[in-house]
Order: sequence, then C-alpha cells, then structure tokens
Amino acid sequence: MSIKKITRGFSLVEILVTLFILGTMLVISQAIFLGAPVIQGAKNQDLALKIARNEVEVLRALGYTSLPVSSSFTDSLLSSLSSGSGALVVSDFNLGTKQVVVTVSWMERGVAESVSLTTLITKAGGLP
Repeated sequence: MSIKKITRGFSLVEILVTLFILGTMLVISQAIFLGAPVIQGAKNQDLALKIARNEVEVLRALGYTSLPVSSSFTDSLLSSLSSGSGALVVSDFNLGTKQVVVTVSWMERGVAESVSLTTLITKAGGLP
C-alpha cells in the first residue's frame, strides 16, 4: 500500500515570498527605467559645463585686448549634445574690465537646457 501526498495549493508563506520577489523585481525595473533619463541628463549637464569651462579658460588665455565680440563659438564636444550650441556675450563691466558670459545650450527630451558661466577679464590681469 502506497501513501500519496496530495497538495491542493500553495502555502501562505510561499505566496508571500513570491509576491515579495515580484515586487522587488518591479521596483528595481522601474528604478532602472525611470533613472536612465536622469542619468543621461546629468551627463549632458556635466559635458556642457566642461565645454563652458574650457571656453572661459581659452578666453582668459587670450587676454583683455584679444577678446572677441559677442558671438557663437565652436567646440568639438558640442556635437555630443543634441542640438548643442555655444554663445558668448562680451560686455564692459567697468573701465578696464570686460564681463564674459559663456552659454552652452542643447535639447533634452524636447526641452531646451543650458549652462552659463560668467567671468571678468581685466586689462592688467587679476580681478578688479
């Protein structure tokens, strides 16, 4: 005579463990799915800041007398940003000092984004 064990379903513990595992997988997948655009946005902003910093250093190296007029500028890294462009505005801050604003703009998920840096460049060098 053989005894057969009859199982009629899952225990409450098995159901709870399964729900916990499925819930955890859902939370992790949502974090990955929703986090990717945020990570890409941070990378774009970091790249734009790097481009702007580089342009500010180039302008500082040129010196007061060689500053260009307000215009756009190019950088090989701008092509890494969607619709990336660079602009600079040079204006008189006071006698012997120019204010330079460097702006890097790009499109991100259909929204215009930008980073701007401002510096002062004097005839004599150093800050006024």
